[in-house]
Amino acid sequence: MTSAPSQPKSSSPSQEDLKAIIAPVQAELAIVEQWLTTNLIDDNPFVGELLAQVFQSGGKRIRVAIALLGSKASLKEGAELGRLNIIQAVLTELIHTASLVHDDVIDASALRRGKETVNKRFNDRLAVLLGDLLFAQASICLARIMNPVVVGIYGQVLGDLCAGEIGQMRSQFVYDVNWERYINKSIAKTASLFAAGSHAGAILNAASNESVQALKDYGVNLGLCFQIVDDLLDVTGSSSELGKEPGSDLRAGVVTAPALFVLERDDEPAKRLRELIKTRQIVNDEGAEEGLKIIRENGGVEATVALATRYAELAKDSLSVIAPSDARDSLVALIDYVLVRTK
Repeated sequence: MTSAPSQPKSSSPSQEDLKAIIAPVQAELAIVEQWLTTNLIDDNPFVGELLAQVFQSGGKRIRVAIALLGSKASLKEGAELGRLNIIQAVLTELIHTASLVHDDVIDASALRRGKETVNKRFNDRLAVLLGDLLFAQASICLARIMNPVVVGIYGQVLGDLCAGEIGQMRSQFVYDVNWERYINKSIAKTASLFAAGSHAGAILNAASNESVQALKDYGVNLGLCFQIVDDLLDVTGSSSELGKEPGSDLRAGVVTAPALFVLERDDEPAKRLRELIKTRQIVNDEGAEEGLKIIRENGGVEATVALATRYAELAKDSLSVIAPSDARDSLVALIDYVLVRTK
C-alpha cells in the first residue's frame, strides 16, 4: 500500500479547483453541455424545458470530466479528442441524470442539489417518463458510437444501476454487517458508471489493453471513494451542503459505511444503534438524530474517512501505467477533489 495521498489545503472543494482540473478538456466540455440539452427525440418545447431543468440544476459534471480526461489521457501522442469521445461523455451524463430522476421518484425526494425535483414540481409519472426519455437519448448516443464493446459496457451499467437499487431496497433496515454487500451495491449504483466513463474512451481510441484496464481500475476505485464520501457526508454534512436533510440514508433504513463501522462492534453504542434500526425508530427525527450522534461519537466518521482514502490510493496507483500528460494530472487531481470533501 502506498502512503496516504496528500490532502488539498482547502477544507472543501471549490468551483475554482474544478475549473483547474477540467482545463485540459474545457473546450470539449462546452460541447457536451450544448449537446446535453438537445432533444434527440422530438422538438417538443415542454420536453426542452424539462431537459433544461435537470441539466442546469448545479451538477458538477464529474462523470463527464472523467470520460473526457480518460479519453484524452489514452490518446496517442499528437492526437485530439474526436466526435465519438464527445458522444461517449454525453451518454455517460445522460445515464447518470436519468438514474437521478428515477431515484428521486423512488425516494420521494422533493429536493435535488437544493432545487425542486421534477417529481415534486410536476408528478411521479412525468418524472418517470423524463428518466425514460434520457435513457432513450443515451441509447441513441450508443447507436451512433457503433462499437459493440462499448455498447456492452454501458448495457452492463444499466443493469448494474437497476440491480444496485433493487439490492438497496431489499437491505433496508438490515443491520447485520456485510461489507461485501455494501461494496457490491456501491459498485453497482456508482462505480460501474465511473468505470465505464473512464475506460470506454480508451477503447474508442484503440489504446493498449494495459491502459484500458488501468483506466477501468481507476474508475472503479474512484467511484467507490466517491460513494463512500457521499455516505459520509450524509452523516457529517449540513442541509445547505447536501441540498437535503442530513441522515436521509438512516431515515430510509439504508445502512452505509459510517453506521457499519459502529455496528460491527459489540458495545453499548452498537447495540443501541441496532435497536434504533430494528425498531425503525431511526425514521423519526429523534431517532435519526440519536443514530447520527452515535455514529459521530463512536468512530464511524474516522473509519469511513480511512476507507475512502484507501480507495483513493488505489485509484492513484492505477494511473501509474498511463503516460504523463495534463489529462493524467487532472485525473489524479480529481481524486483529491473527491476526497477533500471528507475534511
